[in-house]
Amino acid sequence: MAIRPQQVHPVPEPLVRALEALRHELNIPDDFPPAVHDAAVAAAAAPRLPSLDRTDLELVTIDPEGSRDLDQAVLIGAADTGFTVWYAIADVAAFVHPGDPIDVEAHGRGQTLYAPHQRTPLHPPELSEDAASLLPHTVRPAVLWELGLDEQGALRSTSVRRALVRSRA
Repeated sequence: MAIRPQQVHPVPEPLVRALEALRHELNIPDDFPPAVHDAAVAAAAAPRLPSLDRTDLELVTIDPEGSRDLDQAVLIGAADTGFTVWYAIADVAAFVHPGDPIDVEAHGRGQTLYAPHQRTPLHPPELSEDAASLLPHTVRPAVLWELGLDEQGALRSTSVRRALVRSRA
């Protein structure tokens, strides 16, 4: 029997209070420091864009419905003898420099944290929900994999490059 995630709306108040107490105990931040927001605004205005343009690919995002940080997109197509899978993930490194305030904050956070009533993102929303998000009909930098599969779906070839992409939906 498969276990399916259940969504509870609204989240019961006693659970919210317990989760907020845990957040406080673990020193999980509510927001980003002003310097990180400022660095994100500046980074969004001056990304390091790749020269490869693959906006011709008919990619669609595969993040869950309601997601604000669209960071994955895919295209699967028939090839001469099998299939080609194109998989793109948002290239945050096009915006973040080693040691800058965004990088330092992300290293401290480690990952995006999810709770039933909220999430604590790894990167500030100026990037994760805007400039670095694979929003539909918007050209964005991404890390792009090309996977060649045979007729049975076995992997035959792999390549990965930085590229400009455009999600269709």
